[in-house]
Amino acid sequence: MKNNIKFNNTNILYTFTSVNGKYSVELTYDFINKYQLQNTSIKISSKSNNAISSIDIRKLNVYSLNKKAQKQISNFADIDNIFFINKTGNKDFNKINVTKFVKNINTRSTTNRNEFMCQYAYVYDFYIKSNHNNYSLFLAKKLNYSENYIKNLTKELFEKKYLLKNTKGVPGGVFSKKTLKYFNSL
Repeated sequence: MKNNIKFNNTNILYTFTSVNGKYSVELTYDFINKYQLQNTSIKISSKSNNAISSIDIRKLNVYSLNKKAQKQISNFADIDNIFFINKTGNKDFNKINVTKFVKNINTRSTTNRNEFMCQYAYVYDFYIKSNHNNYSLFLAKKLNYSENYIKNLTKELFEKKYLLKNTKGVPGGVFSKKTLKYFNSL
């Protein structure tokens, strides 16, 4: 894992050395805020001197490569926290206790709707990266709510601007200013 991650100034580079047995793929990540990473570039190179065809590029599942890389970077930040902070200068990445937020949502102990939605925004963003399947069903089971309620909560996240949509058609989003304000107050 550590061999695949390299740090370049403020960027984090994650390299897959053998994708489909033919390609080396390098994903570049930047911090869009203190709590989230965003893929900003993809570099595909052939392992041999063969030409890269558009058919082969379509076979690359960039979405799943991105999820794997983000999960590995997140795990690396948890395992070797001091090294990660020294290389990135970001001491807040992965510092929010997601299990505490899950417990608050499960026990329905949060009475403030703004606080509840900010916590749900973090839980949604955290688990959306690791769950490849039906995320609303996964979150419903995890948070002990019905799937329809989770879908409505997710819709409310975007309508009330707790999360901002960064890419159409892709689950997840960017934390808004009011969500970041809540996280910074913790």
